Amino acid sequence: MKGKSKRIFQRLRCFLFGMPLFLSLMLISCSGEQGDWTAVQQEGEYIYGVWHSTTVKKAEKSLLQVVENIKSASTLPIKDVVQTTISPEHLLPDDGELLGWIQSRAPSTYEGQTLYRDRAAAPELYYAYGFQRQAEVEYQAPQFGSKPLILLEIFDMGTPKNAFGIYNFHIYPQAKFEWVGSKAMLSGGYLRFSKGRYFIQIEGYEFATGIREAMVVLAKAIAAEIKDPPSEPQMLTLLPSNKVSGSIKLFRSNWTLRQIYRTLPVNVPQLGDTALGVSARYRNSADSANWMDAQIVFIIRFSDTSAAESAYTLYRDSVMKAAVSPEVGANGAILVNEHSAPQ
Repeated sequence: MKGKSKRIFQRLRCFLFGMPLFLSLMLISCSGEQGDWTAVQQEGEYIYGVWHSTTVKKAEKSLLQVVENIKSASTLPIKDVVQTTISPEHLLPDDGELLGWIQSRAPSTYEGQTLYRDRAAAPELYYAYGFQRQAEVEYQAPQFGSKPLILLEIFDMGTPKNAFGIYNFHIYPQAKFEWVGSKAMLSGGYLRFSKGRYFIQIEGYEFATGIREAMVVLAKAIAAEIKDPPSEPQMLTLLPSNKVSGSIKLFRSNWTLRQIYRTLPVNVPQLGDTALGVSARYRNSADSANWMDAQIVFIIRFSDTSAAESAYTLYRDSVMKAAVSPEVGANGAILVNEHSAPQ
């Protein structure tokens, strides 16, 4: 029995035997098979895996890099170290701190579940990343007329990880950046950055060099008041190297994960209330110019090994219930070719 017929027989045998599929770790010879491959594995308190890999061989290579990083890493800190705990309204630059620019109205704040209730804006993303409090004010300058031209918003997201997560939600490959005391993204009419527990968003209402320069000066003034050093969550060190630049993401819920990636498989590991996930894109081939086609490597950290094992079992069972006949890779990972999975 050779080729495709052999693979069909092996998959059918795995499906009929059910649980022995995972206990015996039957190895399927499919490393070169083209497709849209998902690979998921569990190690200690982590569930990690790959989405949208073109071959099993590439997916398993990424899994091997992740598990080696997990096993070689020392225990990563769970809690963030926060140095600055000033209320956001006290970080808003006053008149005179920004040459030629003054506040056009008194600052206002939102707290808890009140964010944006008085305007047509969606607060769900901020809530998903742990929003605590927001302060905002508009600025104007005589040389541009007597009207507000810049909106400054400062969000207290509770922890540096949350602030980093919502900032990186907006990041994309090939974006333009400015150093303001922290890495800030300039895109369209917005300047965004995070530092410590704060996420800062500055919007310019019009396109003009003077307005853009004022936005950068504002950002630098705020960053100087936040004493926390620029940093990234240490969990990112567990991801493989050679990431697509600007593709790093951090997420705390499955809702947020699906806002980041709109083409995920139907079945993905469930995070629960305390899990933390990170991910990045990796090109399936060296000459691929389209980063949207790159595979996604993800790592989810649970509160302990027992929680990760339960989530992994739930994921495995959901795959089987969906009438997907998964395969098992050389390292025991659950493998699914999404091209043949029911939608």
